Amino acid sequence: MTDDERGLDHLMEQNEAELSFLSAYGGVDGNREVDGSSILSALKRFLQAGGLACEGNDTAITFACGEASVSSEGCEFIFSGKNLPLVQSDVIASGFDKGVLASDRSHVRVFICDWSGEQRRFVERLVEHHLHG
Repeated sequence: MTDDERGLDHLMEQNEAELSFLSAYGGVDGNREVDGSSILSALKRFLQAGGLACEGNDTAITFACGEASVSSEGCEFIFSGKNLPLVQSDVIASGFDKGVLASDRSHVRVFICDWSGEQRRFVERLVEHHLHG
């Protein structure tokens, strides 16, 4: 490996976190393995902190307005309610996969593939709507 190649590898490692925004354009995370268990665990803690009681184990949980489970594609998240405060673009954003929002906005099903600020805001919006909507 030449000094230039090592320099480029070092630069890419150093700036990996700062380049994550590129995933919105179809790259960077494409080959990354998704840890559905970790996402489910974080989701469960987030839901409970937001005021929703959760039941279940390390592979699946249920709560008043939905359920979530570990999948090879991430964490499958299903949420039901009246007039959910979502649009289709919310479930196709970076960090989500195979999102489907019912045409009457009564439920959403999406695979959460990352646990970043975007996913937390998404879940927070739904919890707020359920508790105070």
